[in-house]
Amino acid sequence: MFAVLSFWAAGTLHAQTGSLILDVVHPAAESADVRVALYTTAENWLEDPVYTAIEPATDTLTVVTFTDLATGIYGAAVFLDENRNGELDRNLIGWFKEPFAFSKEARVRFGPPKWEDAVFDVTHEPLRLNIRME
Repeated sequence: MFAVLSFWAAGTLHAQTGSLILDVVHPAAESADVRVALYTTAENWLEDPVYTAIEPATDTLTVVTFTDLATGIYGAAVFLDENRNGELDRNLIGWFKEPFAFSKEARVRFGPPKWEDAVFDVTHEPLRLNIRME
């Protein structure tokens, strides 16, 4: 009986984690940041990220790494913060002025991409994804 309780307690105390490596391809930028937001549900998609990262942009490829992520389903939104103001800037008519992209090449069509088009699965094995900004 003790062995069963020990196994159960160990399983609940140590949730499985994984790592995510994003190879973000973007336009050349001398002094910019690559900003990444990770989401876990359709309800929080593009509204309330559960993880974020900021990396200085390097040439046209910036690698962003997340470690110790809880295993599960995620979606990613990325943008190139060219003026490093922390915001995805818009022009006068409301369209975005800075490059952006989503995981799984989810596309913008008459509004933001659907959660289902952007999701990927983080397991205990390292996952590497490419995200290309146009």
